Amino acid sequence: MNGNSRQQVIPPTRSRVKAGFVVYSPDSGNRELVILDEGELVAVDKSGGMRDIKFHMHAGDIVGVASLFENEPFRYTIEAAEDSTVTIISEECLESELKNIPLWLLAIIRSLSVNTRLHKESARKTPVENTLMSLAEYCAHLDSGVKYPVDTLTREFNWLTRIPPVTIKADLKALLRRNFIGLIKEGDTLQLVVHNAMLLQIYSDYLYAREEGLVWEPLRLSLPQKRILVHLTTLKEGVEMEAPEWIRLLNERELPIDVAQWITLQDLGCFKQGLSNKFHVDMKKIEYFLTALRYDSNLRGAV
Repeated sequence: MNGNSRQQVIPPTRSRVKAGFVVYSPDSGNRELVILDEGELVAVDKSGGMRDIKFHMHAGDIVGVASLFENEPFRYTIEAAEDSTVTIISEECLESELKNIPLWLLAIIRSLSVNTRLHKESARKTPVENTLMSLAEYCAHLDSGVKYPVDTLTREFNWLTRIPPVTIKADLKALLRRNFIGLIKEGDTLQLVVHNAMLLQIYSDYLYAREEGLVWEPLRLSLPQKRILVHLTTLKEGVEMEAPEWIRLLNERELPIDVAQWITLQDLGCFKQGLSNKFHVDMKKIEYFLTALRYDSNLRGAV
């Protein structure tokens, strides 16, 4: 019986191919595993009428494991980059071989295949939940007024976050609608310009607070407190005073403030404590709040 069983085995196909030969095409619909014995192959993405080389294969490399074991379509065309020797294991060949191996070994093979597929899915899936917030945070670290090629930026951000390019494109449009960025066409290159990097950081913070159900800090400011912030920008940054002195100074300048309001401004980071229990104005924090208030409609998408 063993002799008859072995006679039913369909052997792999080993071939010598010339440079440019198509070893595998997704249009064939075949489920095949390709082993490169000698030479070099390339995986080419021909979708959308483009020709994009995804990776190179060298002697000993294998593709098509998920296609053969998990029925997952392999979407790239495999071509010979130079004269090469390849071994093709078809679906029929694999099934004929599996009939002659122990069940325990078959279970191990399938378990390894499932783990490989899950690992690939995890590697492709982005861990980012709010992609717009992530892109705003990324753009906040770019220099304001500097041109950045959109294609290069998209590839880098995709590599960092695994967010699909189509999603990145949609999020860029959302930032453009709010006038946080500009897009400039120069020849065949589309350039991105950040108008105000701080504003993008503010927008990222705004999205985070909204997502977490928190009261966003600028919204905690009352009208009198907003007037105080505007006035603080006219003072010298190095001025230091104790809390009672600040309260007295602001009241003398017809900017009513009590202890509770002072504590709120201190908690928000508008005043920093220095030496000898004295406080000075944090101009960067003041600028942060005033910028957020100035562009409130942009942040809420009401432009």
